[in-house]
Amino acid sequence: MNYAFASEKGPVRELNEDFCDVRMIGSCLCMAVADGLGGEVCGEIASRLAVETLMKELETDPEVLKNEDVISDYLSSVFNKVNVEILRYGSEHHESKGMCTTLTVAVLNDRKLYISHIGDTRAYLCHAREIQKLTNDHNKAAKLVKEGIITETEAKVHPGRNVLLKVLGENVYLKPDFFSYNLSYGDIVMLTSDGLYAFVEREDFIAALNLRKDLKMVCDSLVEASLRNGSSDNTTIVAGLCRPSGGNTGV
Repeated sequence: MNYAFASEKGPVRELNEDFCDVRMIGSCLCMAVADGLGGEVCGEIASRLAVETLMKELETDPEVLKNEDVISDYLSSVFNKVNVEILRYGSEHHESKGMCTTLTVAVLNDRKLYISHIGDTRAYLCHAREIQKLTNDHNKAAKLVKEGIITETEAKVHPGRNVLLKVLGENVYLKPDFFSYNLSYGDIVMLTSDGLYAFVEREDFIAALNLRKDLKMVCDSLVEASLRNGSSDNTTIVAGLCRPSGGNTGV
């Protein structure tokens, strides 16, 4: 499973409030993207703390990542540990109190994919030339689409797309979404922040996937496309390739 990532501050924001990481933990490829809430206090600290705490927790028990019977509950418990750490940091650093972030994590175990997710960062599956969104956005616009009040097209420009309904950093018990998918060798899993996916079209994904022999070029191509198409937000993508065991190298 090759992997790569790219993250850019963009032309408008002073800070990059996105944070990502990807690493092999045991025999599993673990990827994560977090997007600190723009305009909120210390969003860049919240996103970094979320991903770093997540990876530290996942590294404590690599074998559980391969256990299909318990991984949903395990990832839920990890998300809550991350949430506690964000709240703890905010209580100890007054200037960071109230900071929050999204978080999406993907675990690739051979041809099995597990995803845990809160917020509006997204996971995509690229199978051949087909692109499938795997996660649901936790924002007001997505809620209105689900209720049949607005269309998917209207949601792309609806102000509710910037109103998150679930984040890490709230003093509540978190119930992250969990998804499990079967993969084929050659599939690419992508995690992206909204600063990227909101500004790329299917044609941009297809053009990038033509470079799939070099995942770093795939990531860079999609970041460039989002900026070319007018993204004013931080833009981040992590990509992982499903390969047979024994072919695990990073890019």
